[in-house]
Amino acid sequence: MNCREAVEHLYEYLDKELTPQVEREVRQHLEDCQPCLEQFDFEDAFLKFLQARCRGRCAPPELKRRILHELFGE
Repeated sequence: MNCREAVEHLYEYLDKELTPQVEREVRQHLEDCQPCLEQFDFEDAFLKFLQARCRGRCAPPELKRRILHELFGE
C-alpha cells in the first residue's frame, strides 16, 4: 500500500469500517511511514476533539419547534 492509498482509507480506518485485510495493509503502511502516521494521528486527535466539544450540545427547544414547523407545518 502506498501513501495515496493509505490516505484514501484514512476515515474508514479511523471509524473502523475497513475489511480486516485492508485494515492490516493500512496498519502496516503506518508502521513504515512516519508522515502518514503523523497525518492519521492528527486526524484522529481532531475527530476526538470535535466529539468532546460537541457532546451534550443540542439545539434549543424553540429552534427545534421552528424547524419542525417549517418542515411539516406542525
